[in-house]
Amino acid sequence: MAWAQSAQTGAAADALHRNYAVSLEQYNRYAQWNLRGVDGSRGVVFGLRDDERVDDLQLDLAYRYSPALLQELSHLNVVLNGEVIASLPLPGRPSDEANRAQVVLPLAHLQPYNFLELQLIGHYTMGCEDPLHPELWANIDASSRLLFDVERLVLPDDLGLLPSPFFDPRDVRGLEVPFVLGRPSDKRLEAAGIVASWLGALSGYRGARFTALSDEIPQQGHAVIVLGANESLPGITLPEAEGPTLAMRANPHDPAGKLLVITGRNDDEIRSAAASLALGAQALSGPTATVAEVQGVPRKPYDAPNWLPADRPVALGELLPLREFTVSGYEPGPISVGLRLPPDLSDWRTKAVPMNLLYRHSAIDADDGATLDVLVNQQRVQHIELADNEENARRLLARDGSALKQKVFLPLSMLESQAELQFRFHYRPPFHSECRGSLIDARRSAIDPRSTIDLSGLPHHKAMPDLAAFSTSGFPFSRMADLSETAVVMRTDAHESEFAAFLTLLGRMGQATGHPATGVTVQRDTAGVADKDLLLIEAGTRSETLSGWDRYLPLPERTATSRSAADAGIGGWIGALAERLARSPLRSSFARPIAAPADGAYVAGFQSPMQRGRSVVVVAGADGAGLQAAVESMIADDVQSKRLQGSLALVREGRIESLSSSKSYYVGNLSFYQTIAWFMSRHPLLLFVVYLLGAVLIAIVLYLSLRARAQRRLRAGSSDSQ
Repeated sequence: MAWAQSAQTGAAADALHRNYAVSLEQYNRYAQWNLRGVDGSRGVVFGLRDDERVDDLQLDLAYRYSPALLQELSHLNVVLNGEVIASLPLPGRPSDEANRAQVVLPLAHLQPYNFLELQLIGHYTMGCEDPLHPELWANIDASSRLLFDVERLVLPDDLGLLPSPFFDPRDVRGLEVPFVLGRPSDKRLEAAGIVASWLGALSGYRGARFTALSDEIPQQGHAVIVLGANESLPGITLPEAEGPTLAMRANPHDPAGKLLVITGRNDDEIRSAAASLALGAQALSGPTATVAEVQGVPRKPYDAPNWLPADRPVALGELLPLREFTVSGYEPGPISVGLRLPPDLSDWRTKAVPMNLLYRHSAIDADDGATLDVLVNQQRVQHIELADNEENARRLLARDGSALKQKVFLPLSMLESQAELQFRFHYRPPFHSECRGSLIDARRSAIDPRSTIDLSGLPHHKAMPDLAAFSTSGFPFSRMADLSETAVVMRTDAHESEFAAFLTLLGRMGQATGHPATGVTVQRDTAGVADKDLLLIEAGTRSETLSGWDRYLPLPERTATSRSAADAGIGGWIGALAERLARSPLRSSFARPIAAPADGAYVAGFQSPMQRGRSVVVVAGADGAGLQAAVESMIADDVQSKRLQGSLALVREGRIESLSSSKSYYVGNLSFYQTIAWFMSRHPLLLFVVYLLGAVLIAIVLYLSLRARAQRRLRAGSSDSQ
């Protein structure tokens, strides 16, 4: 008996124990650190989860260094929260040989958020030396990582902990949460989608993936349960619902796992409970809570919290914490600002976005060789010389002498739906001869948070379909942040794979917009959703809905006769005619509709057959595994997701292949006169014909007018002669 109890206790302890690794690249995109000089350093911030206790933490470090460094005087310091915890010797060896070392981080120094710094102490001679000599270098490889050995904590059943433990902002790993759905109705699927998009919005850059289970609680970890009051699961007692209800329960298979239960007396109350959770209308506490119905604020097009507003100038201080606008050193790291723009901004009339840049620096004169580069997605768009005569003149004329102002124009073509704006300061190190002591690096540089980017006046107008916009931003569905103009259509016999794809895609849209999908509609057919954009998700045999729309599906370019709607002149007219033919019933006589390859899937976009200007996106797999693999490639693989473009793409064996780039319709809000001007700008031959007809018409009017005038004169002359 004692042996059995001991074995049970040991099994429970093993269930609570966990090992995992997190690369430094996940904490910092620029994890390839280049340390330069006699005292070069770089660092990264990492956090510890609330629901874990660290038993052991090690730094697995990969690095290279200059072969000219003296072993007796050179070393690499590992600094944790300001204290040196290890010094790694740098013995002489070839610089192309990678070195690995494991450093134990003392638990007593750990805090909820920690700063890990690597510092090079380098010397190349026993005598006098140049502190900025090119032989003084060490590179930290991106494969360096932190190795966690933790014990998972058993937390109380308290809704006040939310969103923990399902999401912890200190954890930079991707979010993975299973959903238990039973046999869900449309309303329950909407409830699950709301929660998935809420978690996706919280996950941010980490990303989120979700799986779906019917009536099985996961054996380990946390899960979300969406069930009705009359349903049950083995091993767990569901709360008795007296309205929209939320509850926190322990996972019966895992002592540290938590189950978030969303339930109600009917499907409407279940959906209301999910919306209340996502919108955070009231403070939650205790193991169970009956929540009031929440009416969210009506959303407007393009008002997603994560998107730059297109109706006013936006200060950079709204996009980044203030402390990150200041850097130090002769060659400081870049100041990076992430930008999310509405994907349908048109560059028809405006080719660049104005930015009023305010900056500060510590260069004294032009001899300092100081510069500021403005980059978009690693491409330089402007180079500014600091402390030159032009800048000194601007400083004298400026009202605020502490900040310099520069007008910068950012090419709209480079500002993708996800773009990175960077500012790089550089100072030429002063000449420092040997035997002059250490070099004091007191350079400070800053971008003023009051700097603004102005998207005002840019029209929303985009050629569709565009699967790239769907993959990166969930467009056109994310045009309304709450997805209130979106309907998701699934088959009546949809299975767990389709539910999982639905949840993961809604999580992706929540990540793009920063807002839960509280307005999404889920249906098993297309009745009553003509005024919405449609997302069709299915696996296996083609549904009746999709079969009826075969003639609208785009064809691969090798067989399609359609051309881009943006083609100009005669070619544009021919392309439009071919597109109409391709949409006609005659199409079935010369082309087969696209089908998902074995163990794969396809993604297609086309204009809704039910209403012009509305879009349909189809994500269809040959089977459940193919569908899940396709969604995984779209969500988790940055390289492959960039290949999802145009109107049609195949996904198989983890690779995405774009088959058609044709665009057959437009969405946006150009005014009547803007539409005419845009159309004419895209069809110059037609514009020439219009001008020619106008000239002929004016000539005819003038001819008739002059002829009538001449006849009047003749009649007047004949009257005078008589």
